[in-house]
Amino acid sequence: MNEARDLAYFKNLWETRQDSPVGHSPDIWDERAKEWIGALDPDENGGGAEDETRASSMLARVGVTAEYLRSRGLLGENDSVVDVGCGPGLFVAEFAKTAKRAVGIDYSSRFIEYGVRNAAALGVKNTSFECRDFFALDVDEAGLSGAFDLVFTSITPAASGKGCLEKLIKMSRAWCYNASFVHASDSLAERVSREVFGRDFRPRWDGGGFYALFNLLWHLGYSPETYYFDDVRDERIIPSERTAARCAAACGEYGENAGEEVLRYFKTLGAEIERRSAFRYGSILWDVRAKVTRIAK
Repeated sequence: MNEARDLAYFKNLWETRQDSPVGHSPDIWDERAKEWIGALDPDENGGGAEDETRASSMLARVGVTAEYLRSRGLLGENDSVVDVGCGPGLFVAEFAKTAKRAVGIDYSSRFIEYGVRNAAALGVKNTSFECRDFFALDVDEAGLSGAFDLVFTSITPAASGKGCLEKLIKMSRAWCYNASFVHASDSLAERVSREVFGRDFRPRWDGGGFYALFNLLWHLGYSPETYYFDDVRDERIIPSERTAARCAAACGEYGENAGEEVLRYFKTLGAEIERRSAFRYGSILWDVRAKVTRIAK
């Protein structure tokens, strides 16, 4: 073994993974926020059975994650926590129920606005939300070095940008947490990939991020813990431009024409379409204070 070589390999693997092929800008993330918020708030887009299922799954994962963290002695009355890449702020609002303070940081002002509204609606007062570009954040200048007992990230590219892991660790005085996809399957996307796009379905999420981060942390001298959560959804999809675009995106097709092709195909299948999806999330928790020097044998 060559420890320096292995460390460099896993660092590069973590920093160059591409979970989101759409790029990063405030406008892009505001547009994606509209989709997420629409699933949580029927007033945004009229709602529907698919959105209800998505919202239920999101809230279930939030609850299970918070339960796990509390079982590890985190999110206590003296703990401060930050969610970097907080999205609609669901974790922030849940964590604030038992933590001293919960902060959400995200690139999208639309997400931040929703997080503020949601926390207020839930009567949660010990939260704050900040619209920041984490890639450009200077932790020292922002006064965030060692500011939190738990630095939390979940399904966000903010965690894997160049130098971002070091910033996340620097912000913590105790623990860090990251969740990513380990496996994903989608019966409808598999069918569409084969019958519309003429190829086998290739899930965007193959567990590469989880594999890279666990090994990177190990070679850095930490002792990461792992935890898994399965989200299985059985749905009946009603064909629409939005559901077709979602399915095309799941197949890795993002052009407007791709959505139109899928919608035409959907209409040949009837008024409702059955779909089963399964997502396995892998979580990694590590204590930033418990770091050792590992020497290759």
